[in-house]
Amino acid sequence: MSMQKKLPKKLVWEFKTKTYDAKRKLFDKSEKYVIREESYGIFINGKKFTSVMLVPEYEKEFIYGFLFTSKIIDSVKDIKSFRMCENRNAYIFLNEYKEFVDENKWTVTSGCGGGKVLEKTYRGLEKIETDFKVDADEIIEIFKRLEKESHLHSHTRCVHKSYFFGRDGFTFTCEDIGRHNTIDKTIGAIMLNERSYDGVILTTGRLTSEMVLKCARAKIPVVVSRTAPSKMGIDIANNTNMTLIGLTSTRGFTVFTNEFRLKC
Repeated sequence: MSMQKKLPKKLVWEFKTKTYDAKRKLFDKSEKYVIREESYGIFINGKKFTSVMLVPEYEKEFIYGFLFTSKIIDSVKDIKSFRMCENRNAYIFLNEYKEFVDENKWTVTSGCGGGKVLEKTYRGLEKIETDFKVDADEIIEIFKRLEKESHLHSHTRCVHKSYFFGRDGFTFTCEDIGRHNTIDKTIGAIMLNERSYDGVILTTGRLTSEMVLKCARAKIPVVVSRTAPSKMGIDIANNTNMTLIGLTSTRGFTVFTNEFRLKC
């Protein structure tokens, strides 16, 4: 059995496998794509900050988004220089020197693989103040597109996907083995393109606290998932005036907080 679509070798391995057919009670030869997962080291001001596991795509976007959602930077201008080496180590120097390694404490989250969020990220979140609204049917249409265009997921069954569309017309989509990674990549792309966070982010990942926190940090007003939010995710959305939508399908969705941003 041949693979239907050729995917970039930097993202997948091609494996020869055998597939069991329970009806015929036979093994058939087959080929499968397996997602690549690479380790990246992040160094800030010459010191090791952390390591992350990523699908090797949109690495710069991820790092900028991750540093922003971790409250290490507030904007692209806070970074003096950025360099990605062949050994997958990223070296970032900030305009203002800060000490990170010893003073920051991490909370291990419910993310697959043991995601981490700096404890200070939970503190001091600001209200989302915007007049942005979106048509409910537009969310359904974007969801259909998200499901249809997930090439890595359809071939590997091993990735999450996020899609952003802003009121200024900017759109971005990405896939990664970590649901929280897709949020950081998306936020980083918005930052690097100097576009507005006013818009809707739709993700395949469940909306637990760290997912909603990242979106709240960027003040994205509408956050949508095909799965359900956690209680803490709902609390964060309520406290920051975010519209939180879950259980999305082609038939509709459930609004958990702040439905005033939705138009029928």
